Amino acid sequence: MLEFERISINLIEKYNHYYDLCIEKGADTTFINLWAWDSKYQTEIAFKDELCWLRFKQDNGYIYGPPLGNWQNINWQEVIISNLGKNIRFKSISEFLMKKWQNSFGSQINIIEDRDNWEYLYKISDLISLTGERYRNQRKLSNQFLRNNNYRLVEIEEDNILHIKNFQHKWFEKKELEFNNLTQENEAINRILCGWKFFKHKIFGYGLWVEDELVGYTIGEKQDNEHIIIHIEKALSTVRGSYPAINKLTLEKNKTYKYVNREQDLGLIGLRKSKEEYNPIGFVKKYQLVLQGD
Repeated sequence: MLEFERISINLIEKYNHYYDLCIEKGADTTFINLWAWDSKYQTEIAFKDELCWLRFKQDNGYIYGPPLGNWQNINWQEVIISNLGKNIRFKSISEFLMKKWQNSFGSQINIIEDRDNWEYLYKISDLISLTGERYRNQRKLSNQFLRNNNYRLVEIEEDNILHIKNFQHKWFEKKELEFNNLTQENEAINRILCGWKFFKHKIFGYGLWVEDELVGYTIGEKQDNEHIIIHIEKALSTVRGSYPAINKLTLEKNKTYKYVNREQDLGLIGLRKSKEEYNPIGFVKKYQLVLQGD
């Protein structure tokens, strides 16, 4: 039997060991992301059979995440059925792992494409240069901001993190009046900011200042030698061009990496349009899988 325990900071190194072994990595299963959203998903972790197992509270039961580790030489039928049984639902399963399980289980497994949770991948050099007609709007807005403002990009560190917390508080109060559905996101951001010192080997972030005013910030994560993730990006919509500018400036600071994962659109029309306008080169595709009983 698997012995699950709630996610905690003291599991971070052990967890990251298994995450790093995965052939295809999602932004939603990094330790930082799971920690941030724990109050919503109530993440539990177990270690067995050279895998790190994930499960999340859903209704009166659980939904399982992808087992993390080296996926190549595992007898998936034996390992999953012996540890979980059947009639189990999984989410956040990548395309590579989905195909592995499809080969192992055949008609026993039902596959549901989860387009709303596909993660968008971009080439960093493209989003820095913003050359060509396809980036005309982003280039125009970014250049306007850079040209018209006395700005500076400041790395987030423990001694200046209070500025980010204060900005987020004000941003949330204003946006919550408009959308009324940002409470859990606000809590997730504050969990990251409060736990910053524990993630310093992976996490990075920047505050964008104009004169003496903080107008935006970004929080990202170093995923592997080629990829970074942008988990959070906030800016004042009243400051024209602040969003494309902070995106460009953040990536310039991380130009030794090749690709950036800007996460999913959650099926939100406006967010999908925004992410598509940045011209993704691909996706980390996600699936829900149901292992059916006899």
